[in-house]
Amino acid sequence: MSEADNSPPQNITENNLNLNTTNNQQTRTQLPRRRRSLPRSINRPRQLNLLDFIIPRAPVYFGLQTKAKTQLMTGFCFHEHLHSHGFFRKIRDVMKSSDKIDYYVPQADSLNYGSVTLVDTYYLNTNITMEYVKPSDRNDAVAIRIKGVSRTDKEYLVSVYSYASVSVNDESGLAEASAEKIQGYNADYKDFQLTSQYQSKLPVTTSYVSAHSDNPYRPSDLVSSHIGKHKHTYQLPNETITAQLPRQEKSNTNINFGMIQKVFETPFEWVLYLEPPSNPISKDFDFDTQFDVAHQNFVAKFISTFPHISAANREFAQQTLSSLLFGLSYFRGERMIQFPNKTIVTYHDAELYSFIPNKPSFPRPFFWDEAFHEMLVFRWDYKLFMKIFKSWFDLQVNDGEWTGWIAREQVIGKEAQSRCPEWAWAGQVGTMNPPIFFFTLHDFILEHPSSGLSFLKKVYPQLKKTYDFYYSKCHIKGQPYAFKWPGRTYEGEFGGTLDSGMDDYPRYPQDIDTEVDGDLQSWMALLSSTMRDFAYWSVHTEDYKTYAENYEQTLSYLRSNNWNENMQQYQDSLGNGKFSEHTGYIGVYPLCLKLEPHNTGNNPRIPQMLKLLNDTKKLLHPTAGWRSLSPDDSGFLLSGNYWRGAIWINLNYLCLKGLKYYEDHYPEIKELRSQVRQSIISNMMKEYYKPHGGIFEVYMPLSGKGYFNVPFTGWSSLILLIMEDI
Repeated sequence: MSEADNSPPQNITENNLNLNTTNNQQTRTQLPRRRRSLPRSINRPRQLNLLDFIIPRAPVYFGLQTKAKTQLMTGFCFHEHLHSHGFFRKIRDVMKSSDKIDYYVPQADSLNYGSVTLVDTYYLNTNITMEYVKPSDRNDAVAIRIKGVSRTDKEYLVSVYSYASVSVNDESGLAEASAEKIQGYNADYKDFQLTSQYQSKLPVTTSYVSAHSDNPYRPSDLVSSHIGKHKHTYQLPNETITAQLPRQEKSNTNINFGMIQKVFETPFEWVLYLEPPSNPISKDFDFDTQFDVAHQNFVAKFISTFPHISAANREFAQQTLSSLLFGLSYFRGERMIQFPNKTIVTYHDAELYSFIPNKPSFPRPFFWDEAFHEMLVFRWDYKLFMKIFKSWFDLQVNDGEWTGWIAREQVIGKEAQSRCPEWAWAGQVGTMNPPIFFFTLHDFILEHPSSGLSFLKKVYPQLKKTYDFYYSKCHIKGQPYAFKWPGRTYEGEFGGTLDSGMDDYPRYPQDIDTEVDGDLQSWMALLSSTMRDFAYWSVHTEDYKTYAENYEQTLSYLRSNNWNENMQQYQDSLGNGKFSEHTGYIGVYPLCLKLEPHNTGNNPRIPQMLKLLNDTKKLLHPTAGWRSLSPDDSGFLLSGNYWRGAIWINLNYLCLKGLKYYEDHYPEIKELRSQVRQSIISNMMKEYYKPHGGIFEVYMPLSGKGYFNVPFTGWSSLILLIMEDI
């Protein structure tokens, strides 16, 4: 990122990189679908690239889907096989916190292979492990293995369901089950089959069903419906097995869902292949061998990408990266936008590549979160980064005054909608998170100049639109270089706004016209300097001049209006020399974002911010990182413990990165940085190696213990960049 002195960037090429510093179709009428019958002539499968398989689907424990307008989806669900008809509330398909299942991802590079273990101590007392791997040099097929092991001396009966479905929008689609195979046709993938290849022991029984489903992403609904209609009972030597799918059922029309149910006694193992019938996986394929090869490739790439992470910390770091990568998802379908007049416009065929923060609680993408995820992703797979970045900015609105707006969270497609209350489906136009995606792109270009500059040319017009939206919608009327978050999400004594990304961080109780928010003022200064660099690199001379001027003016306003001389820190300004006096992350934002001049010895603000960062009675937890709010602040832990004290790893990473920029000029910074960096690493590893086996969303401001969502597959994974010290 550019230096605070606003020196113009130098020429950037592959050999010299030195800095001083979509349109979606609207509602259409659906045509009636026609049924295809099996058997049918074999269709030649199209060639699939690496991004055509996305593993897993976001809301489920384990599933796959193809990247296509008409999606092919597969998945698995399970439950303890009991006499009780109450098993339906215990079926595991869509991941929910109420399931009370611990899950962790020992290893995964989601485009190639992975493993997830589910620890069910509440109902099953069984560990279920689901693994997948693509055969070498193939992107059109994948092998899947499901294993179940009892956690006690007792063996349990477990119903495992494997299913495949095609989209209800696929007019020629078909998915039909038999005892050992689901086969069908999808408009994009062509012919497919999901075949049972190996079982470590014979199942107690096998059942299957073929049906039409308007909600193929909710298999538990179909299971419940069909078992309710067909109460099969099978007499075994020692007990009666109930709750079986019908041996075979075909709906009258539009079969788009096939499911196989096998009842196993633990321990068990079941291997299936998803493949085109014209090009099946080789008979010589060995799951263990291929999985080991994929894992060794992952380890080698990890060591090459993160060479400074010690061997002692490598297992933790690899599992943390795997958890993030396992959250890679693809969303396609309708999205809704609500305009100020309450009109909701539905856009069809939107699509988005993105990671998700957490499968049980946040199985959908967030603009603010994803920008942090991508700081890690572009170092791991820069081609994937470009794909994700472009898909986010392709969601821009192009509609008059709202042009450039991108919703802060995305609910795209029926499956995503099924995990949200209906009132949350429509994005509220105008609400938008901080523009940190721009800065992630900036870092990407610095590390990958050849690909980065070429990519910048493609996205520059979109970047400019979004910049203009921030600038026009967030500046205070009559003061073009002063910015505030619009409105209040949280009312009451300490306010709060979701737009800021720091949801309930204390704000002035009333939304007043003279308010200038210290965090947004900092973001806008940095955004202008970043766009200045982009304009220079892509040779947009007039834009460069505009962004440079905006940067200077915005930064000047920040220093003159948001610095509270009495408290010696940055704060939200209320005008007329008054402030919203809270001691927290906003107090050090300009330092963390490298907006303060670093090469002068007469900057009085830097020592004061360092004092705040080094004070264990204020922001510094002695063994866990920097708190979002000081314990002596009047809003500390009030009405919750989110951004009112909690330790957030994404902001800790930004602060560590910012301090590194200054440490050559302020000797005391090096010791502080080293101490806090090691504290964060040690605390997160200590909290990880407990029964849950995952990193947390946030850490307690007083004890340092992890809490809220776990495993948190989102920005807490920035611990890898903290460990690598980049």
